[in-house]
Amino acid sequence: MPPYFSGKSEKLVEKAGQAWDNDPRVAYVEMGIIGEFGEHHDPDITTVWAPHDQPNHVENRTWLPGIEKVLGDAFTAAFKNKKVMVRYAYEFKDYEFGIYWDSWSQPQEIVRGYEEMKKLGDRWKTQPIGGEITWNWGDLARFKSFEEVVADKDTREYVMEQIRNLHCNHLGGITWADFNEPEFQKNAEILQKAMGYRFIINEFSYPKEIKTGAQFPISFKVVNTGSSPFYYNWPVEVALLNPESHQKVWGKIVEGVNISEWMPGDNWSMDEHKYQTAPKTYHIRKNISIDVPIAKGKYILALTVLDPAGMQPSLRFANENYFEGGYHPMGYIGIDESVTETRLNPDLFFDIQSDKSLKYQFERPVPVIFDTDVGNDIDDVLAMQMLFNYEKAGKIDLLGITISKSNPYSIEYIDGYCRLNKRGDIPLGYAYNGATPEDGGYLRQTLDTIIEGNKILHPQRSIKENLPEGYKLLRKLLASQPDNSVVFIAVGPETNLSRLLRSEADEYSPLDGKSLVAKKVKLLSVMGGLYGNEFDFPEWNLVQDINAAQTVFSEWPTPVIASGWELGNKLLYPHQSILNDFPDAYKHPLCVSYQIYDKMPYDRQTWDLTSVIQAIEPEKDYFTLSTKGTITIDSVGHSLFNASDKGQHQYLMIQGNENIQRTLDAIVRQVTGKEEKNTNQ
Repeated sequence: MPPYFSGKSEKLVEKAGQAWDNDPRVAYVEMGIIGEFGEHHDPDITTVWAPHDQPNHVENRTWLPGIEKVLGDAFTAAFKNKKVMVRYAYEFKDYEFGIYWDSWSQPQEIVRGYEEMKKLGDRWKTQPIGGEITWNWGDLARFKSFEEVVADKDTREYVMEQIRNLHCNHLGGITWADFNEPEFQKNAEILQKAMGYRFIINEFSYPKEIKTGAQFPISFKVVNTGSSPFYYNWPVEVALLNPESHQKVWGKIVEGVNISEWMPGDNWSMDEHKYQTAPKTYHIRKNISIDVPIAKGKYILALTVLDPAGMQPSLRFANENYFEGGYHPMGYIGIDESVTETRLNPDLFFDIQSDKSLKYQFERPVPVIFDTDVGNDIDDVLAMQMLFNYEKAGKIDLLGITISKSNPYSIEYIDGYCRLNKRGDIPLGYAYNGATPEDGGYLRQTLDTIIEGNKILHPQRSIKENLPEGYKLLRKLLASQPDNSVVFIAVGPETNLSRLLRSEADEYSPLDGKSLVAKKVKLLSVMGGLYGNEFDFPEWNLVQDINAAQTVFSEWPTPVIASGWELGNKLLYPHQSILNDFPDAYKHPLCVSYQIYDKMPYDRQTWDLTSVIQAIEPEKDYFTLSTKGTITIDSVGHSLFNASDKGQHQYLMIQGNENIQRTLDAIVRQVTGKEEKNTNQ
């Protein structure tokens, strides 16, 4: 290599970096310089593969040893903000560059192009894959133009297979084409839709009305049905638009969202025309604060992705509802007033097409079933009160309560407590011949308590009412609900759940129990077991009905999130709340039961409460979720967790005094029904 070459090359690349590294018009930088057309194949870059053209094409030209390092280092130093792509990435093995291949669909280049790119494995997840389609040499020389290449169905499908397999995100033609020609436009669009990212919002939820200055939750799901990621983490913005002009009134960046991590599927099957590894659905759940004054009225809530260069909407979601200017409208929302209609008129969309992908969920309460052993511990009562408060706030629809404790007083207690919360109509089921038949520490005593001449609970249902078996009620409730909708919370022995799984078809559903659960249940949030290395003993809930626990953890067909004994043990419900946070606490059944259960003052573990708050408000991130895996229960009741990407089980964790206090404060607020104070945190 001439001594001046490396220095001049480095200077040239440095100047290029100064010009283009921060230029918002530039997406990626292709490393040219080497060979004719800057395509790295002439003179031949490689000592492994022969040039694809005739030998005289490279006559009297010699590859410069060491040029990979010179240029690799120079481009790495010059382009800190742009992705760099090279023609033959395997020659730049010390660098994580992207790849451009200038012979897509050309059989003569399959070995040193397609096959070598496949060897780079998951490089496509972080670096772009692109290039151009040829037509003027090799097998494709039979075509007279680029338009003819694209028009040939077999060739087009061949290219699409390569696009999907290599996760290509951009392609060009070797020459100019007339994009105004209708036939070419149609064929090119088929190829275009096969490559790159394709973000689809397939679910979006938010409240109909929000208060000035208050936080409000949003939740949306995104899936990448394309072939590649978007390689830069551009910010996602939620915005309020004027309902008439569609101009932005207010917007805020959704923190903690990285769109470059929204991956497509993998392992393309040409036979089945789909990825064998399906794309993941990304669920974004955030609380948003409007931190500027907004006039009372009706607005349109919209979502967009901003280009950081000018912070303007620049990336389109692949949904059909779209406003000119780049905003994707979700629906109407009221500021300090209620809106009666949330759906937008499809005629308002820029493309004048109705949205067929969104599943509108505006303030749709989550259907919840609660399975409890009220009477064994006092935390069940606090958990039950949390659920009633969630229902009063419109967050859930409490479909029914099944009782796993086989003691008649548990029926009366729960019925009385339901009536206390104006839900005397709620269906109850009972585990006949189940676990823990003893009275417990507060059931009968609370039912017998008279204050100021009146009983504090007024049940109307008892064992004499012939309540349905717990599992039969569960079958009835599940059969009436939309598919994949029900959140199941179980905080005692799994007797009812096990019987449900083993149940047969009946008058409520032609499905067996396991199939019915798989069809209707979205999540099981269960309090049971021990996880981590801090403690090692059989957990109480599991021990009471080991066979049932083994059945549920081995056969339950939906995702399961377990809250272990160790979690609730870190979060102690403060006795001060029992004494001070309830009106007329001296006669409130929760407070009375709490004081009967144990001698005051005492702070009680919040085992069951953790399962409730996680099930209803997962977006709040009160806990950390473990990796996915499988929980098994041994013969004496130990819970064993084995990590596995294919597992459907996770368990909850929490660390740090600050996180513990934040979560405990949230639990107390939900038990007492007190509003969170407005802070600037």
